[in-house]
Amino acid sequence: MNAKDILTHYQNFAVIGVTTNPDKFGYKIYQRLNEIEKTVYGVSPIYKEIDGKSTFPNLTAIKNKIDVAVFVVSPKFGIDYIKECNQLNIKHIWLQPGTYNDDLISLINENNLNYYQNCVLIESQDL
Repeated sequence: MNAKDILTHYQNFAVIGVTTNPDKFGYKIYQRLNEIEKTVYGVSPIYKEIDGKSTFPNLTAIKNKIDVAVFVVSPKFGIDYIKECNQLNIKHIWLQPGTYNDDLISLINENNLNYYQNCVLIESQDL
């Protein structure tokens, strides 16, 4: 399965690292997934809402099943989110450019999770 397939086959996305700053990728990706009619949950320990929609401090706080966790955070924060994905049985990890390093990829592989290293904004252009 590739990144384009993820957008076609799955509905529920969590954007880890969502932000209120419209110039940042955490905001742009969150908005784009909403535009293509995905169910999108913003995850941020800092922001309580994005454009009037409530966010969540972590993945565990989301009561619905998440199909894909989109990472827009630095690798040092990503480690804990990978562990949380594993605990919650979120099998698809979408890493945006700059959000991963060798340690993070190793942890993903150790937990038998699927990961993708493409930009959501580019992959969703034709949708």
